[in-house]
Amino acid sequence: MMRSHDAPVSSSQNVQDSRAKPPPRAAWKRPAGAAPAWWVVCSRELADLWIGGKALILMLLFCLLLGGVTYALIDDIKTPRSEMVYLALETTVAVAVFLSVILGVDSISGERERGTLEALLATPASRRQIVFGKFLAAVSTWPAALALSIPCVALLSDGRDVFGQGLLWATLLGTLMVTSIAGFGMIISLWSNSNKTSLFVGLCMFLLFLAPTLFPWETQIGFVGRLLRRVNPMEANRHLLDKVIVSHWPLGAYWPWLASPVLFAILIFALLFWYGSPGLRLEGGKMPKFLLSLGRRLGLQ
Repeated sequence: MMRSHDAPVSSSQNVQDSRAKPPPRAAWKRPAGAAPAWWVVCSRELADLWIGGKALILMLLFCLLLGGVTYALIDDIKTPRSEMVYLALETTVAVAVFLSVILGVDSISGERERGTLEALLATPASRRQIVFGKFLAAVSTWPAALALSIPCVALLSDGRDVFGQGLLWATLLGTLMVTSIAGFGMIISLWSNSNKTSLFVGLCMFLLFLAPTLFPWETQIGFVGRLLRRVNPMEANRHLLDKVIVSHWPLGAYWPWLASPVLFAILIFALLFWYGSPGLRLEGGKMPKFLLSLGRRLGLQ
């Protein structure tokens, strides 16, 4: 009698335990023919970004800026064609890097602030797949900006060989810089609960990378100036693009300047996809104390 009475209790407890504990993510199997989870996340983000009109407005502003640069350069007979091509491509890369910062820092903290991250985390998709899908959407403006720059670069090159060479190196170096800066912005966004905080920190770091290029030339040619230019991935990337297109450096001279952008990209991708993305949760992590105090002083929290 005791055994027959205990059996239903044990069975009901097992049912309750199975309901209380959801199966692990490994138990969720994607149906045959279904799209991967990262692609579903990426498609949703791309639809919000492009069909929603945000990216189209950004690309319109970029076209106006690049068109103004091209118009100012096309009638300048003193500027060599190679330098014109460099200026157009450098403008394209700089704008794409700036846009990647904006979209990267909004990717996670924006979802938190809008209250839509909880529904996304409840899906069977792994944290790494969610972050990877958002990452692809954050860098989607770069191919569009590069494609829109081709007519301007072709016009400025005037049929010279610098068109193909400049476009090739701008594609390689720009992709390296845009993806790493977008990943850096997403790392900031993973830590932030407020979209204002992540945007503030992201823009501050972007200006910090950009600051050495604004120093007087006399300060950049000294030992400290040269060291900062090589360590700073954005400045090393800009300098290398300049020397490839304008100065026609030999192939062996490229590699010392490639070290900083490549190492920076490897570090960012490791932090984002290996360390940071599995820890994605509803609440942000802890930002450095000085950034939190600065954000409070500026009314960003």
